[in-house]
Amino acid sequence: MRFLTLVLLTLLGALWTAAAGAQTRDEMERCRAIENDERRLACYDAIRLSPGPPRAKYEPVPLEELKSFALSFRGQLVEVTGWLTPGENFLFLGVDEADERPMPVEFETIPRRERRAFLLECGEGCPAAVQGRVRPVNFTTGIVADALIVR
Repeated sequence: MRFLTLVLLTLLGALWTAAAGAQTRDEMERCRAIENDERRLACYDAIRLSPGPPRAKYEPVPLEELKSFALSFRGQLVEVTGWLTPGENFLFLGVDEADERPMPVEFETIPRRERRAFLLECGEGCPAAVQGRVRPVNFTTGIVADALIVR
């Protein structure tokens, strides 16, 4: 019975979404046909748009792309996956264990208990995801981590 209810609700939601999109398209075409600029603008302003799906806080970015175009990502919140190796003061995120140009990751903003648990679990290095902001780290572009996720 629950399955049937779920299927019915899913179908109704899909129909409602399709109808809303068609309604907006029809309204846009009706507004486009108005010749008077003020009335056309008022018509467009009156169209109610449904909000899109919520946007994720961190944008998934391939590590190779981030390393190649690091300056263009400065200030952005990103999620990057790769091989994370602990260093003396920073973590280093590379494509794999043999990456000769890993990106530095500052993890001072992560609570001490979480840092310690991560370092115990990761040991000498592990596959992980880093969520954080692209910023200058150790005189180069790196990531100031908000979260470290072992994969």
